[in-house]
Order: sequence, then structure tokens, then C-alpha cells
Amino acid sequence: MSIRLLILDPNMPSTQLLAGERPAFPDSLWASITPPLPPFPSLEGAHDFDVAIVGGGFTGLMAALTLRLAGKRVAVLDAVEPGWGASGRNNGQVIPGFKWDPDVLRQRYGQDAGRKLALWGGDAPGLVFDTIAAHGIDCSPLRHGWIQPAYTDIAAKRIEERCRLWAELGAPAEMIPPADVAPMLGTPIFQSAWIDRRGGCINPLAYARGLARAAQLQGAGLYVRSPVASMHKKDGLWVLTCANGATATAPQVIVATAAYANDIVGGLKTSMVPVRTAQVATAPLSKKHLDTILPQRHCASDTRRLLTSFRISPDHRLVMGGAGATAGLSHDFIVRKLHKAAERMFGHLGPLDWEYAWSGYFAVTKDHMPHIHEAGDNLICALGCNGRGIAVSTAIGKLLGERLLGLPAEEMPLRPTPIQPFAFHAFRHLGVAVATQYNGMLDYMDKARSR
Repeated sequence: MSIRLLILDPNMPSTQLLAGERPAFPDSLWASITPPLPPFPSLEGAHDFDVAIVGGGFTGLMAALTLRLAGKRVAVLDAVEPGWGASGRNNGQVIPGFKWDPDVLRQRYGQDAGRKLALWGGDAPGLVFDTIAAHGIDCSPLRHGWIQPAYTDIAAKRIEERCRLWAELGAPAEMIPPADVAPMLGTPIFQSAWIDRRGGCINPLAYARGLARAAQLQGAGLYVRSPVASMHKKDGLWVLTCANGATATAPQVIVATAAYANDIVGGLKTSMVPVRTAQVATAPLSKKHLDTILPQRHCASDTRRLLTSFRISPDHRLVMGGAGATAGLSHDFIVRKLHKAAERMFGHLGPLDWEYAWSGYFAVTKDHMPHIHEAGDNLICALGCNGRGIAVSTAIGKLLGERLLGLPAEEMPLRPTPIQPFAFHAFRHLGVAVATQYNGMLDYMDKARSR
């Protein structure tokens, strides 16, 4: 077994680290199979733009594309390069909706606003696949549907209700006949499952790089190795100063750094908890494995609180993600959990040869919903997709662009809210550890009650 691991150097000077990580790509499967971007420059000197965007993930890049198509002079400033953060490290599943079901959204936001928000989140995968088609992005898109299998009796009831709620809203969602669950997934461990045909999967790093190329072709300026160190208002304009002293001046600014936020916007860094999760990938699978595991090339993620996601990559590997979380840099514990989960699910097919293991941070908010914050005059921030990043962050990027183009706040499906820092944010490492243990215990109790 040969595994390539993401190596982090905690002894590197903090000025060169981003949330403790080196500014270099992890040795992930996606990095190994995705063509590199053409050379982009770093920001040098002083430049004026209509909109400056901090962060080159899905949100920032989609915002740039939206604004540039409307004729705005746009700059994207990334501390490393587009797709370096969570956008280029995830499992690649394009999942409809949010962590909360439509009925919960209606309870929280009101009947009309909650329904509008649910429909917007549910339609987000369509935006992803439409964008890929419109700009010819080569990211191995497959829209065969997303499956959520249930591991316990309790979860089985939950997904049946979830499926019903989405079907009532017109989604192409249905329960999978019990006899078809194991053959569709390739594993006998799940009791039931539902499928939402709006979902699918992509190579996420290739999608991020494709968005960057699309924005550049439309005339947006993309600047790599250009971490923004500070930002202030001068003569009615925002002045963003990079670590090398270069400046970008613009009347409007978007900050879309998510879990890798720094202190340029007061309170933003402490309004979420950066949580590390991991992905593992096998060597190319045997024909027996490929014919059995997700044979119709759906993607799937289960219902457990410490969920496991799994899919087949474009080069015929099993890619699994999740299975735990930590607030630190090490992912060894999560990788071991993923390997055990794979053995439990697919051990009947024979041994798996693991080649890749990598990880990264994603942003978790208090209410497990994405947040948009208007933190100052023509300064707008967004973060907190809470593990639903590809579809939701793409939709948020378009929404941020539309907002700066004049969309009234009351017409936004996800409306701006004040920044609210976490209390005791300094103790987040302990909090994530406790939450992980607690959620694992709840998953175990659900399984015990289902026997």
C-alpha cells in the first residue's frame, strides 16, 4: 500500500502560513490529474478596479465571472492560486440544498422566505452544470444523481420524510426500492436510500481552474500569490494592500476566503470555525470493484452525523471523504476512519490499495447555514457552506455579484446578516474534538436502537 500524504510544516514562519498550512497544493488525487493553470501574475504596484475580490475559490470566481459579464473591471486576489483551499480539495459531489430540510428552513425564516431559500439551494447544482456547459469547463461532470443511504431505522425514517419534502417542491427525488439499494451502491450495509437526480459529481479542482480561465477569458484580472494583508477606506474607496506592498483600489469589495479567512474584516475570522476533514483515494480499481461500486456512477453520502461520502473518480478510483473532523492540521485519525469505513462497506469485494490522502479546512457556522455579511459600505463577505460547498458556494458567488450590481437585499434568497463571532473561539480545537466524539456517540446510539 502506497499512500501520498499532505505534508504540513508547523515550523514554517507564520507569515507564510494560511490557517497553519503552507501555501502549496496538497498532493491530492485532483492535483495529480488536473492540468495546471496558465501562469497568472502576482499583483504588483497600484491598480484601480470596479470590484476587488479576495479569495479565488468557487464563490470568488463565480462572483468575478458574474460581474465581468456585466462589464465590471474585476480583480481576484488569491493568497496562493484559484482552487487551493476547500474548493479544490473536496470529494467533488454537487449536492442540492443545505444541511437543513425545507420544513426547517420554513420554520426558521418564515413560510415564503424559507421556501424561496430551499428552492434556491435546491437549484444550485443546475447552476453548476449550466456554468460548466456554458464555458466549456473540462472537469469530468456527471449528473447521474446523488444518493443518500440510511444506516439505521431512525435515519431511514428521516430520509423518507426528506425525500417527500423535496418531491413536494417539485424535485426529481424518490425513494430507491429496497431491493435496489445494495446493487446501486455496491455495499449491503445500508437499509434504505433516496436519490435526488439534481445532484452529481465533478473534479472540483478542475472546476475551480475552469472558472478561473472563464473569468480571465472574459477580462477579469486574476492575481496569484497575492495575500491581502490589510484593507481600509480612503476617499470613499477601499484600498487593499497585499503582503508585498502592492495595492488594489476599488469602490466595491467581496471577501470570499471562507475557512482561510484572516483579520482584514473585523469579526469574520471568528464568526466560523475552520474544521478539517479528509479525503482518501485508492489506486485504479479492478473491473470487479468498478462493476459493483456505484455501477451507474451516482455519488453518495450517508446520513450519519460523522458522514462518509463516496464516489468513483474520472480515472476509476474510489474516493471517500468525511468520517470525522478535527480543528488541527493532522488528518491521520480521519484517514484511518475512512479506511475502516471502506473495509466495512466494500471488504466483500477484496482488498483496496490506497494511494492518496489529503485534507483541508471548511467553514462551519453556528447555525450550519451559509452567511452573507455586509460588513461596511460596499463591502460584502460570504462563508459557511458547511460541507455543501460546490453547489451552494457557486450560487452564492453569483448572488454576491448580483447584489453589487444592484439586487435589493429583500430580493436575495439568502439575505445579509450581521457578523456574530463565536464565543470562546480560542477554544475551537477542544470544541471540535468534543463535538466529534459526541456526534460519534450519537451515531453509535442510533445504530444500537435500530437493532
